[in-house]
Amino acid sequence: MGLINEEMRKVIEEQKLIYVATASRQGRPNVSPRGSIQYIDENTLAFAAVRSEKTLANIQENPWAAVAVLDIQNRKGFQFKGKTEKVSEGDIYNRVVDPLKKRLPNLPSPQYVVVIRIDEVHTF
Repeated sequence: MGLINEEMRKVIEEQKLIYVATASRQGRPNVSPRGSIQYIDENTLAFAAVRSEKTLANIQENPWAAVAVLDIQNRKGFQFKGKTEKVSEGDIYNRVVDPLKKRLPNLPSPQYVVVIRIDEVHTF
């Protein structure tokens, strides 16, 4: 059974801005707002790496990340933690980049999509 249930999926899909936290090898944190988070499956999230130099540098050194999503109106929030990987082509890349290109046609195509394999979930 997957870690991301239907309630969580709905909150993820409805939010316009979600925050991703990464840390360098030395533990120096970075939090970055993301408007391209996509639910891939019940254990996987992904986002386009647009203007993401610090995020990409951190996951190169330390592949762990946390994603925080908050539905303010309904007072529901979730934190998803997992290991990342960068992908530059394929199904997941297209599932993230294609909708982003439709929404923001002048945005350059992201070099990478960051895939997060979720292994821990918390509610708040």
